Amino acid sequence: MTTDVDHAATVKKISEQGWLQGHIVPGDALNPYIQEGLVDSLLGGKNPTYWILISHSCTVHARNYDDAPVVEWIACNFKRGKIFGKYLNANNPRRLQLPIEDRRYLELRIERRIWTPRLALIDLQRNQEATLDAEQLETLIFWLSHSYNRIAMPDRLVDRLRFQDEASGNYVGLGVQLDKFLDEHSLRLKSAWVSFNPKHEIDTPEEPYTLAFRFLVKNRHIRELEELNQLLQEAIKEAPALEPGLVLDDITVTPMYDFTMLDVEDFTHYNSSDWLSLGEEDTESEDDTNE
Repeated sequence: MTTDVDHAATVKKISEQGWLQGHIVPGDALNPYIQEGLVDSLLGGKNPTYWILISHSCTVHARNYDDAPVVEWIACNFKRGKIFGKYLNANNPRRLQLPIEDRRYLELRIERRIWTPRLALIDLQRNQEATLDAEQLETLIFWLSHSYNRIAMPDRLVDRLRFQDEASGNYVGLGVQLDKFLDEHSLRLKSAWVSFNPKHEIDTPEEPYTLAFRFLVKNRHIRELEELNQLLQEAIKEAPALEPGLVLDDITVTPMYDFTMLDVEDFTHYNSSDWLSLGEEDTESEDDTNE
């Protein structure tokens, strides 16, 4: 058993090594510290490309070892292939893609997480070639937290946003067009938000939900704001006429600095995977490959 003196030495060593949330280790580095068979059950028998440390940096450096005896990691695979907009910017609560360049990206899935003893950090070597920049780390943290605090839309609202066309059998509606807009332009957008009132289920078809959408453009694409708003309006025009039970109060692409704390009180992060009544396609490009 590790003594209190060893605990103090371990915490000191971790601090000296400079471990922080978002640091990366090779995919086989954690094998000595995880339960036998976990790689088989959690990852299909194959180590990921990397593990990313996702415990908060304050937890990693907690002075009292017993306050934080374990740290959390998430599996991460390096891939080549098509990047899907619906997996960017925490748009999907279960899968995240972090673009690198030239059709290369890091992919994570929310369920592929493990815990190891914190003392394992002193024997691990960080990967110097694979690192997350500030924006990627911010997106990762937001995605992790959003998997717990997202709010599901009422089923009756979902039915009005996305419904099946009797003639073609395809799903149509305002929600479908907004998802396409997000998929096509997520590289230029920071996040998407929706306000809907009332918040509960409405059984009377004539009683409407009032909606507002905000799509926040990344600062480096602020000059493309007008173009993005034009593309958004074109997407909306391609949708069928709004259902009688929907009132679209406002929908716009806006700079991040125009989205205030007052907005946050009423808006929630928007993505189609928050719709409980609909499934999710597990779409991948044919040329997606792990490395």
